Amino acid sequence: MRKNSGTEIKVGLFVLITLLALGYLSLQLGEETFFKQKGYSLKAVFDNVSGLVSGARVEMAGVEIGRVSNISLVDGKALVEMRIREGIKITKDAQAAIRTKGVLGDRYVEIKQGKAKAYLSPGEIIAKTVTPVDIDQLLAEIGPAFSDIREITSGIKEVLLSEEVRANFKQMSIDVREAAKSFRKINEMLANGEGTLGKLIADDKLYYKLESIADNLNQVAEKINHGNGTLAKLVNQDDLYVQLEQTIADLNQTTQTLKNLVQKAEAGQGTLGKLLTDDELYNQLNEAVKSLNLVAQKLSSGKGTLGKLLTDDSLYLDLKKTIRNVNQAAVGLQEQMPITILGTVGGMVLQ
Repeated sequence: MRKNSGTEIKVGLFVLITLLALGYLSLQLGEETFFKQKGYSLKAVFDNVSGLVSGARVEMAGVEIGRVSNISLVDGKALVEMRIREGIKITKDAQAAIRTKGVLGDRYVEIKQGKAKAYLSPGEIIAKTVTPVDIDQLLAEIGPAFSDIREITSGIKEVLLSEEVRANFKQMSIDVREAAKSFRKINEMLANGEGTLGKLIADDKLYYKLESIADNLNQVAEKINHGNGTLAKLVNQDDLYVQLEQTIADLNQTTQTLKNLVQKAEAGQGTLGKLLTDDELYNQLNEAVKSLNLVAQKLSSGKGTLGKLLTDDSLYLDLKKTIRNVNQAAVGLQEQMPITILGTVGGMVLQ
C-alpha cells in the first residue's frame, strides 16, 4: 500500500513539474510575465494598431527596451501605453512605428531615436508615429486592379489567338529563318575573305598599310613637335597669330575709316560728299560739257585758227614749204661757215 502511495506521489510530482514547465514555456513563448516590469511609461497614438496586443515587445535597433502595457481607444485613434526599462532615454523627436516580425506576423513597436538633446519625461507622448499598412485594405484596393489585369490578359489572349496574328507570327518566323540564312551566308563570305568587308577582315595588306600610315603620321607629329616645316611653325610659333591679330586690327581700323568716310559723304562733307550731294558742281560740269561740244563743232566746221589748222590743207602745204626752205638755209650756212671763219681769222692777223 505504501509502495503504491510512493508511486502515486512520484507521478503527481512529475505531472506537476511538467505542468509548471509547460506553463513557463507558454509564458515565454507568449512573452507574458506575472510581475510588473520596472521602468517608466510612454505613450504613442496610432491610426491603426491591428494585430498589436498588450505585452508586445518594444524595440530600439533590434534590442528590446520595454513592453506594451495597455492599448485603448481615444477620439477614434489607438492610444498605446508602453513600459520602457529604466536607463533607456527616448529623445523628444523620436519616432514610433508598428512593425511585423516572424513567420506568424507578430506585431511590435519600434522606436527610432531622433537628434534632439532633450528627452521625454515619464508619461509623455511620442509625437511622431508611423501607422502600419492595413493588409485587408491593401488587398481591397488591389482587387479591382487584378480584375483589370485579368481583363487585359484575356483581351491579349484573344488577340494572340486570332487567325491574323497567327498568320503574322508564321510569316515572321519565315522571315527570321530567311534572315538567319542570309546572315549565315554573309558570315561564310566574310570568313572566306570575299567582298570588300571580307578582304578588310581576312587580308593583312590593309593592316600593314594602316600600320605604315600610322608610322607616317607619327613621323609627321614628331616633326610638328620639333618645329620642322611650315605646319609645325604654324602650330608652335606665335608669329602668324600675332600677324593675323594685327591684320584683323588693321582691317577693323580700315572698316571704321570707311564707315566715317561714308558718314561724311552722306552728310555732304568733303569733295566726295559734295559730289554726291551738291548739284552746283553737276551744273558746272554740264556747262563745261556744253562748251566743249560747241568748241568741237567749231573745229569740225573749220572756224577759227585751230579749226583751219584741222580742216585747211593749204596751211599744211605752206608750213611744209617753209620747213623745206629752213632746211636749205641751214645747209647753206653749214657750207659757208668754214670760209667765213678763215676770213675772220685772216683779217685779225693782217691787222
